[in-house]
Amino acid sequence: MVDTDGVTQALLRGDWTGVHSIDSATYKAYTSATMKTDTSALTERLKTDPTMGPGMAKLPRLLEAGGGVVIKVGDEVVGAIGAAGAPGSQLDENCAKAGLAKIQDRLK
Repeated sequence: MVDTDGVTQALLRGDWTGVHSIDSATYKAYTSATMKTDTSALTERLKTDPTMGPGMAKLPRLLEAGGGVVIKVGDEVVGAIGAAGAPGSQLDENCAKAGLAKIQDRLK
């Protein structure tokens, strides 16, 4: 979980999780927070918007893969959750959304 600036606020790693999953989840959250959108939506946009694609791949810490979900209070992005390690980006995104659902009632 990162704040609106992409700074890590919380990190949870499950037993036997590959070490690369830590960076992947953190980068997905960072990407989502700083781009103000879920990473799956960003990935889809990159497929159709030629002005975004080439430059984004060169920016540090941006990861173009599903699993990053923005945290909003009203319309304001206040952070993001990133999940990684499942066999597929859609499963990572489902995990991130499940985490967001658990805290949604605390967001004001």
